Amino acid sequence: MKEFFRGMLGSCLGVLLAMVLVVLIFVGIGAVAASGKGGAKSAENAVLKLDLSMPIPEKTDNVQTDFGSTASSHLGLRHIMRLINNAANDINVKGIVINANSLQMGQATLLQLRDGLDSFKTSGKFVYAYADSYSQSAYFLSSVADSVFLNPNGDVGLQGYGTVMPYFKRMLDKIGVDFNVFYAGDFKSATEPFRREDMSPENKLQTKEFLNDMISVMKTKISDSRKIDENKLDEIMSDLKGRNGKLALDNKLVDGLAYWDQFEDIVRIKASIDAKDKINYLSLDEYNLLAELTEKGSYKNKIAVVYAEGDVLYDTPQKGTIDNKRYLKILDKIKRDDKIKAVVLRVNSGGGSALTSDIIWREIENIKAKGIPVIASFGDYAASGGYYIAAGADTIVASPNTLTGSIGVFSMLPNVKKLMNDKLGILFDSVRTHDLSVNLSTVYALSEKEKLYLTESTNDIYKQFLDRVAKGRNMPVDSVHKYAQGRVWTGSKAKEIGLVDEIGFLNDAIAIAAKKAKLDSNYKIVEYPQIQKTFFEKMVEGIMLQQNEEEESAMIKMNSETRYLYNIYNKFKSIFTQEGVQAKMMWEFDFD
Repeated sequence: MKEFFRGMLGSCLGVLLAMVLVVLIFVGIGAVAASGKGGAKSAENAVLKLDLSMPIPEKTDNVQTDFGSTASSHLGLRHIMRLINNAANDINVKGIVINANSLQMGQATLLQLRDGLDSFKTSGKFVYAYADSYSQSAYFLSSVADSVFLNPNGDVGLQGYGTVMPYFKRMLDKIGVDFNVFYAGDFKSATEPFRREDMSPENKLQTKEFLNDMISVMKTKISDSRKIDENKLDEIMSDLKGRNGKLALDNKLVDGLAYWDQFEDIVRIKASIDAKDKINYLSLDEYNLLAELTEKGSYKNKIAVVYAEGDVLYDTPQKGTIDNKRYLKILDKIKRDDKIKAVVLRVNSGGGSALTSDIIWREIENIKAKGIPVIASFGDYAASGGYYIAAGADTIVASPNTLTGSIGVFSMLPNVKKLMNDKLGILFDSVRTHDLSVNLSTVYALSEKEKLYLTESTNDIYKQFLDRVAKGRNMPVDSVHKYAQGRVWTGSKAKEIGLVDEIGFLNDAIAIAAKKAKLDSNYKIVEYPQIQKTFFEKMVEGIMLQQNEEEESAMIKMNSETRYLYNIYNKFKSIFTQEGVQAKMMWEFDFD
């Protein structure tokens, strides 16, 4: 009887709390509406304003919510590109203003977005950029604009690419944690922070080479847009000649120094807006509600675009990750749909579980066995497990500044015996029926037999990885091994050595898929995974979209240093939760 009343009371309290929450949400909506500041915007005589400070996923809302994020939605890269293309042909949109001090996107994403803005300019409409201070990535994007403006007290952070890696071994030694590390590949640097106190010579070599490739892409694009010689750009980066407004102007990094109100006067003149009128800025979210984006073509012929982004996990289905259960369902559904004539696998992942990677690889092979061409398209990263799942694709397309390869694997197991025994005074004892009854424990040292088995398992998975790549790339295993060993390559270098077939973006991969499937232009694009928002997510989004642009909602915005520390925390935490052999590039690079 007590259990009955306890359960009934809990249920009643749950219902009551839910009702209160719903009431509060509707009160919030009512308050916004009553304020008279939340009316829907019109596209008439509008200027599209790009504030790209939040991360951009490959597919809309396929993202794990970042700490402190209150974004109403996370528009996907392809969707943003379609909005920009639509704006080029929209008579109501007069031009685009890029207003971004710093960005949270990878370099391949940035390059594709930049390419879209460059195409927008062919419409004859203007693209202007303004910032109080440009980070390096923000300037890389903004340099495509017709004119670039800077706050008189601002700066342009062009300084070249570099990376600082954290190493935890000394700290781990102090607290009594020892990592058992097993890895295949001299360049597989993912485990270095847990077994070394500095970068290995191999890691320094590969990092230096891909950073040089990346900076070459950036310099070429900025040089073309700003008409600045690449040698001059090297000088600017070496001597920080964008460190203040005057220097940035003298070195032709910007076209003018202006405060925001002065910049708006320039925009008004360009957009033929009366000096007394307010500029009708539209954010991407707002324009998304007004623009009519429909995928043209017949449902009789479909190309499936499957977005594989985030960590590769086993049995952990969640937005913004790649797991075996959800993606098996997606790929099986595609395999059984006779109207799907081709598949584009869009990869933006540094990898993860080798088991999940192989499961997905197998299902891709099953799709190909039905005669359905599979084209892989690489985003910012397609490394390790991210490359594994795409290794069997008929054609692989990468951006020149994609980070890919990292064909290698590792296993790690922490031993916290010293921490427990010496620091915390916690001791352990056990009873066993066989040698390995208590297997791979974190509170006992590994036996020689356990070390042998882990070494065998790691090497076996690496050999399998090589075989998968050799088969998919039609290369001898020895040749794959030469370029594997965990080494990271840029897309352009990967094409030179045969790990990538073509340099291009997602639309290029779709065009290749259509050609291989022998489709004319009358096909429909269908996207996976399908992202479902909860009722409450939609309610909150509705509130936020109604808020006046001058009344920005309170939110915690992480600067680059805070993001860096937060990412280190997440990577460190993942070490203690991962299971099995990992095909993963542990650290993603911040090019800001």
